[in-house]
Amino acid sequence: MSKNIITDDFKDFFSYLNESLPDSTNYMNLSNLCLTMFFTLDFLPVEFKSLEFNKEVLAIVFSKVCKKRNIATYPYDAYLYGASFHSTHDKGHWLEVLASTLKLNVKPDIEEAKKLLLAQ
Repeated sequence: MSKNIITDDFKDFFSYLNESLPDSTNYMNLSNLCLTMFFTLDFLPVEFKSLEFNKEVLAIVFSKVCKKRNIATYPYDAYLYGASFHSTHDKGHWLEVLASTLKLNVKPDIEEAKKLLLAQ
């Protein structure tokens, strides 16, 4: 997967994510969800658990979600993840968010991520 293109395997997931996230979803919610998915997929529907969610895939998916939902391109909160060098609409931003798990020892709130997708 390259050049920020979501392959056919991930189009259904991308649609699911966009439809499942509440309208009130913000940058911090998405950052936590991205980190949570890096650690576990247990809370996702069965049809998505077999997809290979590596950091590149997560970065592409979340950059596209941010663009589609008009999430701020350089949110103030990004500094918490050491992710202030790229726009949230760019996969580089989300790679920085994922790297924060190692650099800053950031742990996701898995329960909040589950609630976010079930909040409809």
